[in-house]
Amino acid sequence: MKQKSKSAAIAAIATALTASLAPVPAKSTILPTTVIESVTHARVVSMLTFEHHDGQVFLPLEEAIEYINGLNDNMRAALNAVIEERQNRGKGALFADKTAKIIKICEESLKQHSRVKEAVKIVMDPDNLAKMYPDSMEQRIAYRNKLVRFGRAIAQGEFIARDAINAIKRSTAPDKTTSLGNTLSDGNVKAMIIAEHKNMGLPAPEFS
Repeated sequence: MKQKSKSAAIAAIATALTASLAPVPAKSTILPTTVIESVTHARVVSMLTFEHHDGQVFLPLEEAIEYINGLNDNMRAALNAVIEERQNRGKGALFADKTAKIIKICEESLKQHSRVKEAVKIVMDPDNLAKMYPDSMEQRIAYRNKLVRFGRAIAQGEFIARDAINAIKRSTAPDKTTSLGNTLSDGNVKAMIIAEHKNMGLPAPEFS
């Protein structure tokens, strides 16, 4: 059942992409936080939800690219701020007692990113592009370039979500003073995402 649901979701996204529409988060899940945490943490959590059924809308592809890039910028800045706050404290989890729920949100986000990437791969197939623009190679190339940019925006969001999970897990490790800054694990995550894109036939993503 889950596989059928995933396939249907990918097909729906692919169909939308052929009409120059792309999925973006329509709403965010805001977790309850303390008054002190609310300003910073809500900004992070609000960018981590990427639902398919009741939290997604479709925008023109160009607008979707700008929208997701904006979400990525905000999410990265907010996550960096939370990490810096934790480093200044020297101990404790990033999100107090909300760790498990936030990790779940990140994991759901990653699942949706995977669906979107699969759909992009389908639409970028040369035969599909030829059907969309049978009389214009120039239009095929232009649209493929848009899909590449959209795919890179999705990949950037995927990396940030994985980075958030890693930072949360490091903050809850037995050594509470573990550094949450850039580590080799970031490079490993990037390498994994790049390899996944290569296997799917997508261009290598760019990371901020």
